Amino acid sequence: MKFKVKKESVKKTPLTKTKTKKVVVAKKETTTKNEDIEEKAFNFIKKFEWFKAKAYWDYKHCSIGYWTTTRNCSEKITKEEAKKRAILKIKNIRKTFNLYSLDDNLEIALISFSYNVWSPPKNFSWYIKNWYIKWLKNLMLKYKYAGWKELKWLEKRRKAEVELF
Repeated sequence: MKFKVKKESVKKTPLTKTKTKKVVVAKKETTTKNEDIEEKAFNFIKKFEWFKAKAYWDYKHCSIGYWTTTRNCSEKITKEEAKKRAILKIKNIRKTFNLYSLDDNLEIALISFSYNVWSPPKNFSWYIKNWYIKWLKNLMLKYKYAGWKELKWLEKRRKAEVELF
C-alpha cells in the first residue's frame, strides 16, 4: 500500500509558536471489497475455464469466452469482452451469497462451483445459512459428472474449490 504524507499544524499553547508535525495517511484503495472478490473469483475460475474466442457447442448450449453462454454459436469474442461477461455472471451469482457474511475464500469457492454447475442444488443456501460446511463440501464433491460421465477435470476442480474452505 502506498502512503502519502500530510502536514498538520498543531498549536501547543497560545504563547508558543506553531509546530508542524508529519502525519502518515494511508491512501484509499482503488477497488472495493466486492470488486476484489469478483477479480479473485475470476482468476480462480480462469484456471478451469479456458478461453475460447469462437463459440462452441457445450453440453446443451453454446458457450464462449470463459464458459459463458451465447445464443449465437457462430459468435466471436475478445478476451476483454469475455472477462466482462464472466465478471457479470460472477456478480449475478454473488447476489445469492451476499445474504450471508462469508469468508472470502469460502465465497470464491461457492462462486466457482455455481459458475460451473449453473444452478446449485435447492438446499445449497440452507447448508450455507446453517453453517453445515462439512456437508456442503461433500455435496460439492459429488458434482464431477457431465452427461452421466465422470470427468477427472471436474473432480480436480471440486477438490480445489473445497480446499478454499
